[in-house]
Amino acid sequence: MLFSYAGERREVEPYGILIGTRRYLVARQPQKGPQYRHFRLDRITDATVTDTWFVRDPDFNIAEHAARAFGTYQNEGEYGEVIWRFSAKAADRAAEWRFHPSQTMERLPDGRLEVHFFASGWLEMAWHLYCWGNSVEVVAPKELKALIEGTKKSFGVFP
Repeated sequence: MLFSYAGERREVEPYGILIGTRRYLVARQPQKGPQYRHFRLDRITDATVTDTWFVRDPDFNIAEHAARAFGTYQNEGEYGEVIWRFSAKAADRAAEWRFHPSQTMERLPDGRLEVHFFASGWLEMAWHLYCWGNSVEVVAPKELKALIEGTKKSFGVFP
């Protein structure tokens, strides 16, 4: 497949599409290495199918690839364990949510709920967590905790 993206023509090997807040084409760009890249669909223009064939990686699984992120954006530098702790008041409502495909939940003796999973995408996590207000605490990673707490203080939205 050949298309224009960010001012240049790119030839890629398409592997799938991620649909979330934004939509991304997951593809390899052979001339830039073996890693999978995400291309925002709204920024792709002049797409054409080429006669160039490629051997699809038989180990690639779109669901596993997508699960490395909280939403659709991936950042390998952010990938790691995520722990959120919901207040006892919000625990029942939070227990109904599927925040991530690999999540586990643990009800604490005081009625709070801890949610654990591995992913990247701190900014998308932050956007989601703001909806929960003060009923959720970020336990890990510490960088996401700092992002959330800093924004709450900056805007004075959550005392």
